[in-house]
Amino acid sequence: MLLLGIIRSYQPIHGYEIRRQLELWGAAEWANIAYGSIYSALNKMADEDLVDAVATTQHGRGPARTEYSITERGEQHFQVLLRKAWWEYKPIIDPFQVALALMDEMPRDELLAALRARAIRLRAHLEIFSYAQSTKLAGGAPRHIAENLRLVAAHGETELRWIEEVLGKVERGELP
Repeated sequence: MLLLGIIRSYQPIHGYEIRRQLELWGAAEWANIAYGSIYSALNKMADEDLVDAVATTQHGRGPARTEYSITERGEQHFQVLLRKAWWEYKPIIDPFQVALALMDEMPRDELLAALRARAIRLRAHLEIFSYAQSTKLAGGAPRHIAENLRLVAAHGETELRWIEEVLGKVERGELP
């Protein structure tokens, strides 16, 4: 959906520019993006008639760049995916929650150390993310992308508060 949406908004567009937009938007923070798979995804979408390769250009000594546009079938598919994502609720599945369900299998000292380390990493991530958020928006990302970034920050802040509460419970012997 994200790739189709970017192609739809910026068409014709080549893979390198798609990656640049994703990076500008901070998509690695809120979408399952593997930058190395953009070209294979474009090829697959072309095979499925979701996008058309409309032009290939050569710039200097760099690699040739194929530009893509969304097809009518791709537009229909995009609209279905977009509405499905807006109207259906799907909980975020985090592998950490599996580990949380098994916290009683860890020695108390290690559990405390892991919680403290997770809190430190999360605080650092939130601090870096705050800076990156302002940089991306100043760099030309669409204004509505700020809401994605705010949601990522809110999730992180909520997890940090939760970790601090659980850490206190473990320290007091209330958990596990």
